This record gives sequence, structure tokens and C-alpha cells, in this order.
Amino acid sequence: MRAVPFHVVLMLRCVALWLGFFSAHRLVFLLFGHTYSFQASAGEWCQTFANGLSMDLSAAGYMLALPVLCWCIGAFTAGAFFRNLAHWLQVALLVLCSLVTVSDIGLFAAWGTRINHKALSYLVYPDEAMAAAGGAPVLWPSLAVFLLLVVALWLLGKSRLKEPVAGSSFMARIPLVLFLPGLVVLAIRGGWQDYPISRSWAYFSDKQVLNLAAVNGTWNVLDVLFTPAEYASNPYSYLTSEDAEASVSKAYPAPTAPARKILTTDRPNIVLVLLESWSGDVTAPIGGEPNVSPNFTRLCNEGLLFTNFYSTGFRTEQGLCAILSSFPSQPKTTIVRQFGKFDQLPSLVRTLDSAGYNSRYTYSGDVTFANTRTYFQAMGFDVIHDETTIPGKQRTRWGAYDEDLFAFALEDMRGMQEPFVNVLMTATNHEPFIADVKSPFTGKREPDRYRNTVHYTDEWLGWFMEKSKQEAWYENTLFIIVPDHGHFLPLYRQPFEAARHHIPLLLTGPALSPEMRGGRNTTFGSHSDMATTVLNQLGLLHSPIPWGHDLLGPGPHFAYWSFDDGFGIATDERTLVWDNVAQRYLEQLGDTRANADKSEQLARGQAITQVLLDRYIGFNGQGRR
Repeated sequence: MRAVPFHVVLMLRCVALWLGFFSAHRLVFLLFGHTYSFQASAGEWCQTFANGLSMDLSAAGYMLALPVLCWCIGAFTAGAFFRNLAHWLQVALLVLCSLVTVSDIGLFAAWGTRINHKALSYLVYPDEAMAAAGGAPVLWPSLAVFLLLVVALWLLGKSRLKEPVAGSSFMARIPLVLFLPGLVVLAIRGGWQDYPISRSWAYFSDKQVLNLAAVNGTWNVLDVLFTPAEYASNPYSYLTSEDAEASVSKAYPAPTAPARKILTTDRPNIVLVLLESWSGDVTAPIGGEPNVSPNFTRLCNEGLLFTNFYSTGFRTEQGLCAILSSFPSQPKTTIVRQFGKFDQLPSLVRTLDSAGYNSRYTYSGDVTFANTRTYFQAMGFDVIHDETTIPGKQRTRWGAYDEDLFAFALEDMRGMQEPFVNVLMTATNHEPFIADVKSPFTGKREPDRYRNTVHYTDEWLGWFMEKSKQEAWYENTLFIIVPDHGHFLPLYRQPFEAARHHIPLLLTGPALSPEMRGGRNTTFGSHSDMATTVLNQLGLLHSPIPWGHDLLGPGPHFAYWSFDDGFGIATDERTLVWDNVAQRYLEQLGDTRANADKSEQLARGQAITQVLLDRYIGFNGQGRR
């Protein structure tokens, strides 16, 4: 075997291999970014590759750190062990990076983000994680990434890394051994600049898919793994603490006695129906498609519909926590996962229990998922029904079909002492939307699969509401119907978009005053406003609930939501969506000419995010305060 000199060219050859490998993966990510990527120009695509180059170089440095260590040791040994180890380390790392890319593509399709702490936390529930990702289009991306891996492995085999070092003395090899690790460190930093690179280096566009494509997937995973999942300090310190607290106090003033009563009784039964993944885009009365949910449309003509309502997050546990505890979703993390934090939150259910209500949570799936059973117990539910108590003739991976859920709930409520509160959570309209249901929408792609499962849930919601009229408890009941969160389907909304979070909120039933039925309320609000609104109507709002407005009372009214590393805030004048990484607007709708008012609204959103994280960090595991 012909010997080759041990010099920098060897490492540069490997760096070139990794840079080409990462660029090819970026291309695959963009090609399978659906409509989001193809809304960008060719110049923006080129800018994505240019902005990602420093991150690729940094990731290449990480990937070469151990192989370089092996080369350095092998330079002073006669055997081939360390040279072979360096080669096989790179083989393993190429395979791992390929898996990261496939995972990123699937996660972007489902959540609109790359791998993050929230996604990793789902790995402790592998069945549910697989079910959630089941609809992600990863077959063709996987094939493309596999072909790239084959090419990369072939090129690696041609790089002659396993050939022995020769032609230089022992002392002559020492400078090279010192020089190569220095190059690795320089690569990891991303260059000579004062501070190492961060995600903000990659962000350049108002099209989030381009920013996420520019972020190197391998670098991102390493950053997630080496960064603590919990906040040691607040990453959203936009304002001084005093200014932030003053802004939040002004944004959430203590509610007064309700200006108008919309209920016919002070102690109605409350049936809260949470509709899984139900988007405003399939809800005709708030501007969605006309034929997907006809029963909900009919119910809107019998109740009070809030047309400018928004989900606070995009996962079920975020919606539950905001509805039941009036705690908005947080960027990057979820308080429901954190023992010692969620039990310090206020509880709509505990307050109702103290007023004599009996309480149920009714869900046909696994309530241990995402720590929800423990959260429900902390919130004070008397009984928690789940897949162990709800029989089902058919099941998806997420639970019995909604027809069995609604039938069980009707039977169960016959034995409940009034007044009661029962929270029903549907399950059939969950990714990957492959339930065996009637298919009025005949397309085979995701949007029509989604429309069909929404249509199915809508059919059985209508059945449940009609059957409820025959029950003894019906005449004293307020029904609250609201999605737990929206969805990017059927129109492939981006995760930060206001339209992605736009959902309906409907109050209906005999306990609603007749003059309210068929009404439309245009007040802006979100999940965290629901507890304040309900308790104020019942005369049970004995003290203000942080982060809550009475949607029927005086302002200020607005909707607030968060996503992976930013927030949105909407009022009747404008909607602003802010990206914390790039420090720029991702979306501006409505009147954006009034710069002073726009700046004030942005500052309010920043203050809410800052104080929200201060509160989250302050829940230090000492139990309820």
C-alpha cells in the first residue's frame, strides 16, 4: 500500500466532503418544504445556502473532532487501529446526520420546526410520537437522503484515510498534531469572529422555512443536546423588569363585575367540548371552507360565536393548560411536563369544585401521555376517564373513535350530580388522519384526509348535541365548544401565522340567554381568557386570574400566542408576529402604518413573553403557593 503524507490536505478533503453533504441535505429539506419553499425566489434559495455555510463549517468541525483526535494519536503509532477508528467514526456520523435530516423534514411537516427540546421530550412516549409523525411525508425524503448517504460513503472510501503516515520524522509530526485540532476549534466557532456562531447567523428571511433550512440540522441537534432543557435565565429579556411588569399589569387589569349577564342561571352545568386539531380554515362561520363542518355551522346559529379567537399554542397540553389554568403556552417548553411547576397554577376546576360542582375529564385515549393525568389530578378533577374506562368498537392510535366518546359521555352524565363540569376531549381528528370514516372528500393527500376526519367529528358532535336534548340535565347546561389548537392543514399554514392559530369559540345551550343565540362577538381573545370569562359570569371570580381577560367585559382585548422561538399578538387594529432569533417581524397584518401604536403593541407582546417566562422560572418546585 502506497503511503501518503499526513498533512492538512487530508483534513481539508474531509471538510469538503462534510460541507457538500450538508449542502445536499439542505437542498433536500428545501425541496420537501412543500409550498413554503417554493414561494421563495431562486435568489432567496441561494441566500439560504450562503447563510448556512458558517453553520455547516461549524457542524463539520464537530463531526471531525473525534476523527482528528484518532489521526493525531495514529500519527505516533505503527498500527492501523486509530486510522480505522477515524474512518468508522465518520461512517457512523454520516448515518446519524442522515437520520437527523429525515427527522427534521418530518418534524417540519408536522410542527413547522426542527428538532427541539419539546420534540425530544416526546421520545419518552414512542408510540404516540410515531403516531403524531405518522402522516409526515418522509418516504421520498428518506430515499433521497439514503442516496446521498451512499454517495458520501463512497467518497469517504476514496479519501484514503486509512492509509499509513510516512515520510516525516517523529518531531516533524508534532506541529501538525497541534495545528489540526486548532483548525477543528476554528471550524466549530464558525470563523475568527469574537463570538461563536448561533442560530441568528442563519436567519435572514421573513419566510421561516428558509431560516430553518439555513440552520444546519446536525449543529441544531448538538445545540439542543448541550443546552439545558430548562431555563437557567430568561432568554426573552426585552425590557427592564419594571417596565415589563408595568406593561403586563396594564395589559391584564383586574376584571370588574360583568357588564352583562349572558346566562339564565348562576350555576349551570358546564360541558366543555375540546375539538382535537380543529382549524378555523374548516370552520365556515369564521371564514373557513363551507362544507367541512356543517353541524358546527348550525350550532353557531344557536349560540354565541367568538370570531376572533386564537389558540395559545399548537399542542393539546398547551391548550389544556391555557384553558384550565389560564397560563399561556411558552416558547420552547411546556409547563405541563414540569412537576413542581404546574401544581402552582390556578385551576378553573378547583374553583368550580369549591362552588359545589362535580367534575369529570373524559378522553378515550391515554391520559398519561405528556404528563396530563398528573396535571388533571393537580387541577382537582373528581373523575378522570380514559382508554381504560371508555370502550370502543374502533380505535385510532390516539383512542376510541369520537362516536364512542360521545356515547359514553351521555351515559356517564346521567349519573352525575348537578351542577357538574365535564371536559370532553375528542381524538379521531389527530395526525395522521387515517381513521376509517366516511370520505366526502375523495382526495388521498393530507388535506382531504384531514377534512374527512374533521367532518366525522363534526357529524358526531351534532349527534351528541341532539341526543343531549333528551337528557334531564340538558335544560340547565352551558356548552362550550372550542378546539384545543388549530392546525396547518388543510392550507399548509406556517406555524407562526395568525391564521394557523385562528379557531372558533362557541357558547351554546339552554343556559345561554336567548338574546345571545345566533350572535357574533368580534372581541379578540385566546384560550387563557376562558377561565376568567366563565368564572366572572358565574360570580366566582373572587380574585383576578393572571393572563386572563373577561371576553365580555371592557378591554384591552387582544390574542397572544407563542411558537418555537417567538410570539404573535393580534388586536382589532393589527396583527404582529415576532421572531426572537432574527429580531424581526414574520407577519404584519392590518394597520401597520401607525408606527407608534405598532411599537406599543410589539412592546406589549415582548413584555408578556418576558414576564411569562419569569413566572415559569419562578415556579421552583416548592409546591402550590
